[in-house]
Amino acid sequence: MTLFAAIQMCSTADVAANNAEIDRLIRQAAAQGAQVVSLPEAANLLLRDQFDYPAVCRTEAEDSTLALCRTLAAELGIWLHTGSLLLRQEHGQRIHNRAHIIAPDGRITARYDKLHTFDVALGGAGDFIESRVVAPGERGAITCEAAGLKLGLSICYDLRFPYLFRALASAGAGVLMIPASFSPITGPLHWEPLLRARAIETGSYVVAAAQCGTRDGVSTFGQSRIISPLGEVLATAGDDPAVILADIDPAQIAETRRRLPVLSQTRVLEGVTHEA
Repeated sequence: MTLFAAIQMCSTADVAANNAEIDRLIRQAAAQGAQVVSLPEAANLLLRDQFDYPAVCRTEAEDSTLALCRTLAAELGIWLHTGSLLLRQEHGQRIHNRAHIIAPDGRITARYDKLHTFDVALGGAGDFIESRVVAPGERGAITCEAAGLKLGLSICYDLRFPYLFRALASAGAGVLMIPASFSPITGPLHWEPLLRARAIETGSYVVAAAQCGTRDGVSTFGQSRIISPLGEVLATAGDDPAVILADIDPAQIAETRRRLPVLSQTRVLEGVTHEA
């Protein structure tokens, strides 16, 4: 068994205040025995106007939140998933929405840039075109090792693309990391059903740390979840900052996939035939 923690936050435009909250909540999770700790999407910074990010964000080498996370992982002896951090490109006019896996010695062992940007039309809430500011990831699906488990990395809007999670699970990932700043418009309808679907479809655990609350005109849905390979909700958060924990059992991943061998039974379709 490996104890995972998902940290729910209400990040703001104040990086120093966010860092203080990250420090507090990670220490709380570690004190409760967590061996792997996940932050939500945009843990370092949330702004009302997305076009302000390129001027405000720092590069990966300069980012104070990433430096703090590396220090905490080494001090506390934990694996740390940064959820995602918003980082200025080294070369270019946009930012990265990037996850990191940090080992208990403070080393960065994996990086993942959000593959699917949140380019949507939400009716009365207007359009949101994340790709105007965020450069989509170019490296595709990413798996990595942490605490003897294989993790599959994703960020928020990626949740809506099941082929990504099938690819991660087919590559051996048994724990799907899905940090988010989910919209309060779609959250009540889609958040938990999609999380449970990704778990059930792949026979994987899902660890989904989320942003919550309203700050500076930005609202996020909260409701962090940890879900079993059978789709059972193992741990839940509500609308406020919190730490939730659940044990991840590799034997349950193997047993679920043995009993429901969906991954091995997948047939690749060459196309769709229309019959009149």
